[in-house]
Amino acid sequence: MLKRMVLTAAIAGTAVLAPAATQAVDLETPLKKDMWHDDVHTLQQDLKEIGFFDYHKSTGFFGDITYNGVKAFQEDYGITPTGQVNEETAEVLEEATSLLEKGDRGKAVAHLQKYLAELKLYNYHIDGIYGSITEQAVIDFQEKNDLNIDGIAGPVTKAALFNLKGDSVAASTEPKEEAAEPEPKKEPAEPEPKEEPASETAPADEATETITVEATAYTANCNGCSGVTATGIDLNANPDQKVIAVDPDVIPLGTEVYVEGYGRAIAGDTGGGIDGNEIDLYFQSLDTAVNWGRQTVEVQILG
Repeated sequence: MLKRMVLTAAIAGTAVLAPAATQAVDLETPLKKDMWHDDVHTLQQDLKEIGFFDYHKSTGFFGDITYNGVKAFQEDYGITPTGQVNEETAEVLEEATSLLEKGDRGKAVAHLQKYLAELKLYNYHIDGIYGSITEQAVIDFQEKNDLNIDGIAGPVTKAALFNLKGDSVAASTEPKEEAAEPEPKKEPAEPEPKEEPASETAPADEATETITVEATAYTANCNGCSGVTATGIDLNANPDQKVIAVDPDVIPLGTEVYVEGYGRAIAGDTGGGIDGNEIDLYFQSLDTAVNWGRQTVEVQILG
């Protein structure tokens, strides 16, 4: 569920004194189109669970399919359809992927009531309150569809009610013409995550050791940044240079490495916040550094 997500905003640091940190925020920074982030994986899994992500796996990239899924979800649940995941959308998505039962309130309950009302099983106000009337409507639906009768809208009941599995569900004794399953939409495939932005390939037999690290990102292209690393590399004069900040006790300065999703780089910088199996990747663009966020990656030490 989306409550598992911890959205991050990269805070750019200097190249010599302090690496960029990754600071948790309460969805002040929305998930939006063209972002790469671990939280997008979770978003896509949640959307798929409730029928709004039509792709065979999560990718971590917020592309057209994810955007359209978020927008459709927002429209269906009465949220302004921006296509971005802000605090309101995150909260409703958490509700939508949770068990709904007596005593619950919110847009997810209203959405449930709307579907039950369309099936003439709920004959009261769409008020978003899961009371006795809503509970009885769920029980009636479960009875009509040979489901476990508990009055709780769990995954199986919601999948049947919203027809998420693509199965035709008998919701009433009278057949309804509009209950036919629509043809699946043909959408462009969600892009596979690129292994790295450059054309390099992972070394075949040069690696002497592989370690797993937490990787954040920083830039030298900012006010007050000198652009000169701890080993003397002038990043502003060499903007295409790939440099990582490291804990020298883990990766000695001057070591050539291959970073998953980043490419070949030199361990040429340090930072006060880099400790143990942590690294900071240099990007010339602040936007690119922010979009990187925090990722768990493998680093190959090259001989």
